[in-house]
Amino acid sequence: MRHKLYDGYKANRHGMPDELAVQMPILKDVLKAMNIKIIEKEGYEADDILGTLAKWGQKNNLDVTILTGDRDSFQLIDKNIKVRIPRTTMGKTENKDYTVEKIKEEYGLEPLDLIEVKGLMGDPSDNIPGVPGVGEKTAINLIKEYKTIDGVYENIDKQKGKLKEKLQENKDLAYLSKTLGTIDINAPIEKELSIFEKKEWNNEEVLNIFKKLKFNRYIDRFNLLDGESKTENTSIEIDVKEGILDNLDKLKEQIISNKIMYYYLDNNSFSVYSANENTSYKVKDINDFKDIFENKNILKCSYKQKEQFIILWNNNIYPKNMMFDLEIAGYILNSNINKYTIEYLANEYLGIDIDSYLEKMGIKKDSEEQINLFDTPKEEKQDGTYIYSYIVFKLYNILKEKMEKDNSYELFNTIEMPLTEVLASMEYEGIYIDKEELISFGNDLKERIDILTKEIYELSGEEFNINSTKQLGEVLFDKLKLTVKKKTKTGYSTDVDVLEKIKNEHPVIEKILEYRQLQKLNSTYVDGLIPCINEKTKRIHSKFHQTVTQTGRISSTDPNLQNIPTRMELGRKLRKVFKPKDGCIFVDADYSQIELRVLAHISEDRNMIEAFNNNEDIHLSTAAKVLNIPIEEVTKEQRASAKAVNFGIVYGISEFGLGEQLGISRKQAKEYIDQYLEKYSGIKKFMDDIVEETKQKGYVETLYHRRRYVPELKSNNYMVRQFGSRVAMNTPIQGTAADIMKIAMINVYNKLKETGLKSKILVQVHDELLIETYIEEQQQVEKILKEEMENVIKLKVPLLAEVTKGTNWFEAK
Repeated sequence: MRHKLYDGYKANRHGMPDELAVQMPILKDVLKAMNIKIIEKEGYEADDILGTLAKWGQKNNLDVTILTGDRDSFQLIDKNIKVRIPRTTMGKTENKDYTVEKIKEEYGLEPLDLIEVKGLMGDPSDNIPGVPGVGEKTAINLIKEYKTIDGVYENIDKQKGKLKEKLQENKDLAYLSKTLGTIDINAPIEKELSIFEKKEWNNEEVLNIFKKLKFNRYIDRFNLLDGESKTENTSIEIDVKEGILDNLDKLKEQIISNKIMYYYLDNNSFSVYSANENTSYKVKDINDFKDIFENKNILKCSYKQKEQFIILWNNNIYPKNMMFDLEIAGYILNSNINKYTIEYLANEYLGIDIDSYLEKMGIKKDSEEQINLFDTPKEEKQDGTYIYSYIVFKLYNILKEKMEKDNSYELFNTIEMPLTEVLASMEYEGIYIDKEELISFGNDLKERIDILTKEIYELSGEEFNINSTKQLGEVLFDKLKLTVKKKTKTGYSTDVDVLEKIKNEHPVIEKILEYRQLQKLNSTYVDGLIPCINEKTKRIHSKFHQTVTQTGRISSTDPNLQNIPTRMELGRKLRKVFKPKDGCIFVDADYSQIELRVLAHISEDRNMIEAFNNNEDIHLSTAAKVLNIPIEEVTKEQRASAKAVNFGIVYGISEFGLGEQLGISRKQAKEYIDQYLEKYSGIKKFMDDIVEETKQKGYVETLYHRRRYVPELKSNNYMVRQFGSRVAMNTPIQGTAADIMKIAMINVYNKLKETGLKSKILVQVHDELLIETYIEEQQQVEKILKEEMENVIKLKVPLLAEVTKGTNWFEAK
């Protein structure tokens, strides 16, 4: 309804996050099973339904409490109607009740007066305009004095200066905003008290839903097992004993005979499960199992084996056949979960709630700790980690069988598991940073920031806090009168995309954008990197993760070395502080347009395959074909446009997105996309087919059978389905490229070891590998790097890797 009155209503609102939207149907199913009434009405907002029910309840002499986090509902407060706002502080949720008296105390107004206030001040969150330049304080004072907007305009001559001018110029907006901000208390909904009466749950339905969702704690809390033992769900499978290891040789003989060891190892504890005795033994000295770990004939089955490599290496143990990690298996089976704790896996696949079990046993579980390289492990703690080696045993066959059924066990066995040692080695080696040079770089940044600050003040005509969005917005849009592109609850938006759109309106914008870039460089990549330098090794030991991204890409944290700036020249120079150790240089290899090459192979598009096989500049070739001009006539700008489409098309780039990126109209962007898909018909067919196939199967796969489930394609929400389409198109391309890089890393790592070279892989950044290379090994390393990266897979187009070298990362790249 309100959108018909004002097109811009809620225009700034982001849609519901995809992850939340897909959960709404499940939430409704739960509420229905609980016999809780759901009310929806086309064309009316939730506030309208709340308001209608609240006023109806008041008329029927009911005491009404509205539980909401939205203060817009304050206008509904009246006799017998109060609003309860939940607040969370320090992890604890408390409720604050607002009554007529509370509103008078806080605002000095009656609840209904707040509608008038909103008409004057507007609401950026809903894009209700209000009177530009009139904030909450001014609006409240005006309504206190004149009671209504009508009263304000009846006394307009009493106002002075700019306020009078703003009110006169925006009278229509004030009344429109009042209408937009008024909650409709007469929504045509069913109002029968009996339908809202509390009813007994349909326990069987609720229990079935909770079982599917693995809500075991709620099953216990709400007694949904009808008198059965509450702990049945959490203890029925846990029959393992905790044993005292008094016969080490006997346990090791069993492991050697079975050719598999089920164990759990972290910085503080080590336990080994004996299937013969159904007993989990806690082991005090890890070196007692050195021969077992180093025996290549014994499969090591555990959880978080990448971290375990580092623990073992620190104890001079060099393990072999570390080839079954529960965390990796869980990730392979469903990359959408983004949580693969041993507790989650036990709950998901065994129906065992480890936390509840430990609580029942009176064992307090410590929070999981990150492994700190080169730190001395703490003393052994009294905990329940012995149970984890048993869980490892119980999950091994289940997860293996599921991967075999999904045709993903080969991916697990030949790519992901061998990769754990490679990533562990990269973390263990770390990369040297010249701390003094980093500090000097930071000082140069600060000098430039100081210069920019003075220039911004001069161009603005005043000094202010440039880092304050509120103050910056006031300077740009109130004082300098630049075009307002977006407003938020707290004022004007000054996001990068907003500033980019208005940077031609005033020279101060370019200075502000540069200022922000330098501030981020300094805070994130100078001040942020210094604490990450290990005191013992003088190197940074970033953590590399293989269970975070849904596409299979490796990610990096503490610090994120994959995020070192490369587009901005000054940011690229930050790479100069990353240096090889004495006697070494950096050798770097980067895949050339690997995702477009994978796209050409999978889509079998004739034009793209031909361009790559002829070693053409793919972006020049694209521009020439789309624009139907000779390749030598393509301009720099036309090539840039073709590049944007090449990289954006398979990610489902929209006309709006391409238009924004290229600074052209949506109509022009649509024409370009249509022309592109006409020339590259194989890509269009791939995009159409893969979305339909994914919708039918429920998942999409890479060439190496990495599977990603896409439930969004069956959503009732259009935006969610669109997201699902982009996932379906993107995953086979980005995921296959990630798989290729992983195989290349494994092959390079193994080749370096096999040939007895001392050079080590240090960093992986998407399509790039960096090796710390001993000078005498340089030629061999360059040859290995290029051969292994280019021969991972035989595609319909060649894989190319560009190899460079340098005395720092900047030079090598």
